[in-house]
Amino acid sequence: MKCTNHLALLFEIGVEEIPSGYFDDAVRSIHAEAAGLLKECGWAFDALTVDTTPRRFVIHASGFHRLSVEEEEKLGPLKEQAYENGQATAALKGFLKNVNQTERDVEWNETPRGSRACVRVAKEPKPLRYFFETLPKMIHFPKTMRWEPNRYPFTRPVRWTFAFVGPKKQTYRIGDVTSAGFTFGHRLLSPKKLKVRSSDFEAFKRLLGKHHVILNAEERIQRIKQILKNVRDDDRALVHTIAHMVEEPFGIGGSFDRRYLQLPVPILTTCMSKYQRMFAQYDSKEHLENRFVAVINGPRANVRSIAKNYESVLRSRLEDARFFFTEDQKSKLESKVDGLKKMMFLGALGSYYDKTKRLEVLTEFLGKELGATPEAIRHVKRAAHLSKADLTSHLVSEFPELQGIAGSEYARLEGEALAVSKAIQDHYLPGSLSEDFQALKKRLHLEGALLGICDRMDLLVGAQGLGIELTSSEDPYALRRAAGSIVKIVRAMGLRFSMDRLGRMSRDQFGSLMTKSQAELSKKLVPFFKERIVYELRVKAGTKEFDLLQGIFESGSDDVAEVYQKFSVLSADLENDSFLRACKVMERTGNILKGVREKITGHVEPSLFQSPLEQRLFDLVHQEAPVIQKLLDEEKYSHATRHYGDVFYQPIHDFFDQVMVNVEDPKVRTNRQSLVKSVNQICARGVADLSHVVPHRSDI
Repeated sequence: MKCTNHLALLFEIGVEEIPSGYFDDAVRSIHAEAAGLLKECGWAFDALTVDTTPRRFVIHASGFHRLSVEEEEKLGPLKEQAYENGQATAALKGFLKNVNQTERDVEWNETPRGSRACVRVAKEPKPLRYFFETLPKMIHFPKTMRWEPNRYPFTRPVRWTFAFVGPKKQTYRIGDVTSAGFTFGHRLLSPKKLKVRSSDFEAFKRLLGKHHVILNAEERIQRIKQILKNVRDDDRALVHTIAHMVEEPFGIGGSFDRRYLQLPVPILTTCMSKYQRMFAQYDSKEHLENRFVAVINGPRANVRSIAKNYESVLRSRLEDARFFFTEDQKSKLESKVDGLKKMMFLGALGSYYDKTKRLEVLTEFLGKELGATPEAIRHVKRAAHLSKADLTSHLVSEFPELQGIAGSEYARLEGEALAVSKAIQDHYLPGSLSEDFQALKKRLHLEGALLGICDRMDLLVGAQGLGIELTSSEDPYALRRAAGSIVKIVRAMGLRFSMDRLGRMSRDQFGSLMTKSQAELSKKLVPFFKERIVYELRVKAGTKEFDLLQGIFESGSDDVAEVYQKFSVLSADLENDSFLRACKVMERTGNILKGVREKITGHVEPSLFQSPLEQRLFDLVHQEAPVIQKLLDEEKYSHATRHYGDVFYQPIHDFFDQVMVNVEDPKVRTNRQSLVKSVNQICARGVADLSHVVPHRSDI
């Protein structure tokens, strides 16, 4: 029951500056964990917001209210052990004493072992401080460290924290930091303590705003866009990055010598954006100008001096880039491929030259699997051959962020096909797993997508073959990013192929270097890809969408694009009556099959039928299975599922209500189990195991 006085919770964790790339995952993990932790403390909320700046996490829960006291069942001794000659035994008395109950509170529950004493007791919630002290440990960061003096695990040292529920200040500790009632403004422009008096979120935001802190990241993004006036698609990722580097965006402008405009635009702009966090400026005809805009953290009086510092550092960068770019062109990109023989790939897995040869085979295989044209396959094989050559170049040695970009430019200048030069650069996309798949679709072409998938599959198979294990905080070879990039590319491009077949082909290319069997690799890789698909779709555990996705995984398809397609259409049906009936059919048939220990062949023998309902269900399967299969062949997953629910809902209920499946006669029992399985598999095999999605409506 909710309180009537509309409480709110406000919780801040103040830290040393956190890298900008750490926030997206961190915010998602807070949203994923907060409700469950608060429930353990006996609290819930109507809405939760998580705001961040480089120095803080702020969690605000509106409609904060206590939950009704939950009851839990406590099981005691069996009935024959609870009483002797009509009197309670020591076993029953001891049980009741431990749970602080009396004999009047005892109920009797039927269990597999027999009837047992049972009492219902109020479940004692954890203190609210448990939430404040536990949530920080559950925030996901790419890298977590332990900080002195008490070795507290966090990505950066915690410096201050407070929490209020309404006007009441909360008491707790995070590491060696005790909660207080203050916050801080901008580190340089307002470094003094600021008093916080309650959980009034709007008042808190106004307080920070007066002290040069814009709490909401989206507001900072909009402020940066106002500074830039025109934000290009290529700049959106940089805008997002800088918004998580500053607490109050402030723009300054500068310029550089026009002679550097002779550098290829991608090289020049990458030097500006990746290394100096500058935004290149263009004229009305989209021609690059010798100007830039930089965004700094808060307004300054000495703007011109800061701009000159930016100009000086950029000049040095561009001069180096121009020199190395000129030096690299003294030899062809093709001639640089041999240099890859001296560069090792994951140590025991040979050189980057060996990797290049594997990629040539993989890209041709995947191109044929996808039905690509011979020209596209020829281009992607050529791109695979040249894809890593720029790793041996002077420019990439000095500027690692230019790998792919440098190779693409050298290939273009040497007359390679446009599809080849573009694929060399694009196979590194996406630049970030936070990039929207629709935006990626606009930037990516088929050849780059194929090469990008094969490059990452080679890494994943190689790393897993070596037995490289991931931990929750460590991923030194960026395997999560590799798998996440594959599933994002597939989603963006809608590429239909068997991930298992590609994995097998990848394993075969390693030859004797690979010590793991394909079965062992699949056991590692399949759950890994599933986890990344869940991440890509942003579905949360405990939701119907999450349950639906698990059911789709159970169908056994290793075509990731098909998984996305099924999820897209079926998630729109989650409240549809016919769909919910299908879920109920799957739930009831699945429950019967779960309890079967012996193998069910699936063969149904009509001569063993003892009830007309068996024959009716058998005839219905043979009549409707081809209809549903035709819909599945046409990829009409929603139509197939709803038709399945409408057709089988009432017959399967009638069957279970009037026919005992698990009878004593083993032949009849097995036959009925096979009949149930035949109903179940129509949907489970072709669409999803919808028993994961349990309908809660009473009218279904």
